[in-house]
Amino acid sequence: MAKGDDALLTRASVMFHTNDDDKDTDSRVEIAVELMDKTLVASIADEFQHFADNSDAGPFTLMLTGAVTRGALKTGNMSISFAPKGSDRWRFNFFLDLLFSDGAHLLARANGLELRSSLPRQSFGIE
Repeated sequence: MAKGDDALLTRASVMFHTNDDDKDTDSRVEIAVELMDKTLVASIADEFQHFADNSDAGPFTLMLTGAVTRGALKTGNMSISFAPKGSDRWRFNFFLDLLFSDGAHLLARANGLELRSSLPRQSFGIE
């Protein structure tokens, strides 16, 4: 089994905590995990469900699009895009977990975020 930077990505999942402004049922959320060269390695896009104020949702499993190593993902990023219906605004935290074949993890996370039609996308590094 490959270890260290040569270990392969085997699972990607994301969890959300909605703070004081919910996500409406029909607002679409897209998560993309990309390498430095913008190659897509994992994604999910869905309306999911209504995320009520002060609630947790997930984990949701992302679809993997190909074999990628931990070394390659160390310089990658993840983005969250939000396509609200109407005037929905969502305030939340997220936790992205990338699991590798040797049992190690890389993460992306942030607290106190807000997405809305005038601010529909944010990107974050992977640690």
